Amino acid sequence: MSGHSKWAKIKRAKGVTDQKRGALFTKLSKNITLAAKEGGPDPDSNFSLRLAIDKGKLVNMPADNIDRAIKKAVGGDDKTKMEKLSYEAMAHNGVAMVIDCQTDNTNRTVSEVKNTLETHGAKMASIGSVAWQFSEMGYIEIKPAKLKKAEKYGAEDVYLPVNFEETEMELMDIEGITDIVEGEALDDNGDSFKIFEAYTDKNSFFKVVKEIESKGLKILSYEMIKKAKDTVDITEEYQEKVENLVETLEDMDDVDAVWLNIK
Repeated sequence: MSGHSKWAKIKRAKGVTDQKRGALFTKLSKNITLAAKEGGPDPDSNFSLRLAIDKGKLVNMPADNIDRAIKKAVGGDDKTKMEKLSYEAMAHNGVAMVIDCQTDNTNRTVSEVKNTLETHGAKMASIGSVAWQFSEMGYIEIKPAKLKKAEKYGAEDVYLPVNFEETEMELMDIEGITDIVEGEALDDNGDSFKIFEAYTDKNSFFKVVKEIESKGLKILSYEMIKKAKDTVDITEEYQEKVENLVETLEDMDDVDAVWLNIK
């Protein structure tokens, strides 16, 4: 929970109810529209838009929804003034939180976030008192598999497994990657497999993603995260309370992501 609650929630959406999936699609559509407004409608030249689109594709967001969200920005159909902002909070046991939002009504958003925190025994913190505990960086999940181009017309390209250690060496050679750790992911059958988790500094993120792709390696997911510089241990009982708070916050329309310093 130290930095990946956002992506984990999006991946879990494959198994949630239609109502919650619809709410997630709405939230992702806002992200796509805002990214297209800020950087243009071409995902090849607008990395923020590409990120937003790929998150939608990960949960099988219909292509029509994605196209409408982009056209909404380009066509000027969106009259609302959306803005990004972050709130900082503290809970018991030294648990620090950064809550990223996108909203067209800051008064509504701050009131809802504050009330939710207080209901769960946490409280808002002053600006800058928590944010310094987190570093913004790129996070990439890589499967040790390489692209095999289809040799026959009509066939699909496939990714074939490759040597785990050799993949690690390839990643270590990429300039801009600050750390590589081994992790696990689940396939569609629920079986686990080994992956690499690569971290980059903020400015190198786009370049590193392109470099990994140029090597033909399989990227499972990637996003900008806020990773805690130091983490705290909490009891299993209290962790359940924190998870309930995070879930409540993330279900709010205006909340885009919640970042924590829990180990």
